[in-house]
Amino acid sequence: MASKAVTENAVLSVMQWNKKHYQASLADGQHLELMVDMFNVQVTHAGRPIAKATFQPLSSLNNLEMQPLYKLAAFQDGEGENLHGCQPLLETVVAIYAYYTNGSIRSWRQKVI
Repeated sequence: MASKAVTENAVLSVMQWNKKHYQASLADGQHLELMVDMFNVQVTHAGRPIAKATFQPLSSLNNLEMQPLYKLAAFQDGEGENLHGCQPLLETVVAIYAYYTNGSIRSWRQKVI
């Protein structure tokens, strides 16, 4: 399970290393590495995976005239536990993915029971 001290810590800044790699500085001085691929953002701390966000396209990715639209399909720790309560990290991951894709992200919606 991801450390609550890491996943719930406030993100102070994000530094871009290249188009796919970022580093987030936390309020307590720790750093997280974020790696983006086609539909995922992997978050690691000290080389260990602590979270993974998976996005699902909601629009055609072939139409260059329209901004792509995505929704957050899953946000989990390395063991598959739901991390939607970790708001600071979730906001950072969504912002990085939106920047990476130049897309719009639909917010997560809870299932209606």
